[in-house]
Amino acid sequence: MAQPDLVRYVSLMAQLGLLVVFFRVFRIEEQAFELLSMVVVGGFAIHYWLPFEWKERFYIGWSLVGAFIMLPPPAAACLIVAGLLLFGIVALPLAFRWRLAIVALVCAVAVYARATLSFGIPFEFWPVFGAIFMFRFTIYLYDAAHAKTRPQLNEFLTYFFTLPNYYFLLFPVIDFQTHRQTYFRRNINDIAQQGVLWIARGTVQLLIYRLVYLWKPASNAPDEVTTFGSLVFTMVMTYLLYLRVSGQFHIIIGFLHLFGYDLPETHRKYLLSRSLTDFWRRINIYWKDYMVKLVYFPVYFRLRKGGHVKAQVIATVMVFITTWFLHAYQWFWLRGEFLLTWPDTLFWAILGALVVINLLMEGRRPARAAATNAWKKRLEPLKVAGTFCLIVTLWSLWNSPSVGDWVDLVTWWKIG
Repeated sequence: MAQPDLVRYVSLMAQLGLLVVFFRVFRIEEQAFELLSMVVVGGFAIHYWLPFEWKERFYIGWSLVGAFIMLPPPAAACLIVAGLLLFGIVALPLAFRWRLAIVALVCAVAVYARATLSFGIPFEFWPVFGAIFMFRFTIYLYDAAHAKTRPQLNEFLTYFFTLPNYYFLLFPVIDFQTHRQTYFRRNINDIAQQGVLWIARGTVQLLIYRLVYLWKPASNAPDEVTTFGSLVFTMVMTYLLYLRVSGQFHIIIGFLHLFGYDLPETHRKYLLSRSLTDFWRRINIYWKDYMVKLVYFPVYFRLRKGGHVKAQVIATVMVFITTWFLHAYQWFWLRGEFLLTWPDTLFWAILGALVVINLLMEGRRPARAAATNAWKKRLEPLKVAGTFCLIVTLWSLWNSPSVGDWVDLVTWWKIG
């Protein structure tokens, strides 16, 4: 926790002030992001000096008020009412299976309303509602099913109603238990400083993304890719567009650090992955942890009596099938329709199959002597380069309008 320190506070505010000015000058995001950053920094400026027992209540109030600042008031009001309704259901003094049944019924109504835009609910409500609840609410339900105490409203509000989520519709799938356990687990000055560094790191990634966006051809049409060099350039630039997601995620978690949530990083040098398994562990770490908690472990422990390898393979396959489906489900809440395309299906199928093969190879690899390890280190750059090339190729497929368009792209010499 630590006592407030005027010198550290001034240093933190100066750094945050420079970042806000930087956001305004370079326009790294839409204009609403500048408003969000000022609301976050303004909240931190007050929150820092409050007694510890007041901090969480202030954060809740500031976040709820922030909903009306960042969103149209009718959409903000509907969002808060919907959240309180979901909490009320989970907190009912009923057996969990009955609470789950009521939640399922409410979600079915919500899916119908999203698909038909009925009941007079503001259009702006739906993408934000989906961004907040579509994944994290499943974690909350999972933990509620195993909790020994009744759900607490303050924990619900701090977990779901976070300021950055009103702007960022692609949001890290933060684990509920991690969110609670990391609250002020270190000195606030250190937590906040880490947050500032991650905001800065995310800002750099967004700047690089802007350059990539400017350099990349407007489309992946075959008539724009006429040489092998232009093919490689287009495919690499397509992959590097992901810097926008990783940059945004760094900023989001950095903002939450300012209010005492000492959450771990969301991405870890994924461009330097040494294998597909390593890539899966490094990119969007929160999603990987989400799948491990809700899919991999339940399937693995149910099947492990039939053999470790069999359970591991089936659990991994289920993770990628679930990931494929949930990405389509995410598209529905954000865009109003399911994303069901062959490029998307093939991307997750091929990536999942290769990760399974990678896992099997790692499991059968014998222990190596020191001399072999020396050679292994020398081969690291080749592993990184090979993994990068494979991911770039798969990513170009994933981002193609159709499989035919991707085939035309990679066989550019046949066109014209």
